[in-house]
Amino acid sequence: MDETDLAGARDGFRAGAAGAAIGTGIALAAWALSALFGDGAFPAYLLGPLLMPASSFIAPLWRERPGHRRPATLVSLTLCLLFVVAASTFGGLLDEGPDHAQTGWSGVLYLLTVLLAATAFGTLAGPPGAEPGRDWLRFAGRDRRYHLAVYGGLTALAVLVAGGAIAFG
Repeated sequence: MDETDLAGARDGFRAGAAGAAIGTGIALAAWALSALFGDGAFPAYLLGPLLMPASSFIAPLWRERPGHRRPATLVSLTLCLLFVVAASTFGGLLDEGPDHAQTGWSGVLYLLTVLLAATAFGTLAGPPGAEPGRDWLRFAGRDRRYHLAVYGGLTALAVLVAGGAIAFG
């Protein structure tokens, strides 16, 4: 991994961690209020707002790294999807509550997904100020082995998750 890739991974992780921390604070405060004044169940309506603070910290990464942001976004969103499918298939985390309602584990899953996506985006988006790429799938200025490693690894992960979902789901 190149030094700029490691710096990007650190930047992405920091952005995702800051957003996840604020989202966790919001969820814990609402859950505490639900425990004090309600039935104590995790307020499932909070799952959308949990992601809002994370996006506010990831937006500066998007603006300052125009070089490879399109393929980096594609890869990070695909990783998010695979992570959610794997967690819901193997962990059963999304339907543990009464009447298959979403529980607090769903919020944790979403926050971990944000952290994973932000780190992947920061790693793959390239250095700040790089010239924008001209293709949706190509990391401009990278050699063929880099493309094969990123997309081959993503494809292998997708095959593993799909195979596991079929076998265990």
